[in-house]
Amino acid sequence: MKPSKQVISGSDFITTQELEKENLELLIEKAFELKNAKDPSKYSEILKNKTLIMLFFNPSTRTRTSFEVAMTQLGGHAIFMSGNDIWLGKNSESVKDTAKVFSRYANIIAIRMFPDISKGNYGTINKIMREFAEWSEIPIINMEDDLFHPCQALTDIMTIKEKLGSLKNKKIVISWAYHPKPLPVSVPNSIVLNSTRFGLDVTLCHPKGFELQPYILKTAEQNAKDNGGSFRIVNTMEEGYKDTEIVYVKSWGALQYYGNNKEEKKLRQPYRGKWICNEEIMKRADKNSIFMHCLPVLRNVVVEDAVIDGPHSVVYDQAENRLHLQKALLSEIG
Repeated sequence: MKPSKQVISGSDFITTQELEKENLELLIEKAFELKNAKDPSKYSEILKNKTLIMLFFNPSTRTRTSFEVAMTQLGGHAIFMSGNDIWLGKNSESVKDTAKVFSRYANIIAIRMFPDISKGNYGTINKIMREFAEWSEIPIINMEDDLFHPCQALTDIMTIKEKLGSLKNKKIVISWAYHPKPLPVSVPNSIVLNSTRFGLDVTLCHPKGFELQPYILKTAEQNAKDNGGSFRIVNTMEEGYKDTEIVYVKSWGALQYYGNNKEEKKLRQPYRGKWICNEEIMKRADKNSIFMHCLPVLRNVVVEDAVIDGPHSVVYDQAENRLHLQKALLSEIG
């Protein structure tokens, strides 16, 4: 997963790992420019007469809304299409034909497609995303697949920078939490890769059995080495949260039981009520730490109300920044 030499304009955005770090920094800088603009109207025609096709195979709150609002504010038009309402995947039309036709109608295609982790094979959806990129004549944006959620991960870095300033050697814990069902690994994969690329001191914290894929971990280790940060894995919340400046909580499924929900449930069930972010565990973090979660979240299962509604929480700023980051991405890529 070495960075390509591509520039932003006209490029696909499938994972942050495949773009040069300078391009990622440019996107964040542009996002701040758009967010803090005293006269937003001067950006209102950047994407005039341009169209984004948004293809959703999964529910969405923040992703759909932020992309659609972003296109509107930049003078463009966003078309929502449900995977249930097109011929693709119904033994009727190929990815090639869908991508080729969409390319004749629009300027950018954005796709959200991730599986129920209790079904299918890990990485299958990312392969479909890349097949779209192979046949499309216009840029493809990954709005989340089964491996990556690049827009979320880059927004997270933007939010950390906004709240804490310099990113260098800031301590972040990416902590697993109990959830009643197995969730995709796209968010933890992406924030682990992106935070190590930006030189943070990264702790991945989860119970044994919930390891991320070896190549993700190996890439994160190399990212840390290349960018002056660090990367470690711990298996207790007490160790993971100690003195950290950023607490990032997210649940994900056990890859060893991918497609086997019954066995996976046996592994996760003992952690119910134990692996939850509460006020007590937050006391181990730095007193000025920030709490992050990509949302949606099961309150009082993944995180207690006292934390997500408390003084450490930046989840709504984090959600808002999806809009500004995606405006930057659309304006540069289109």
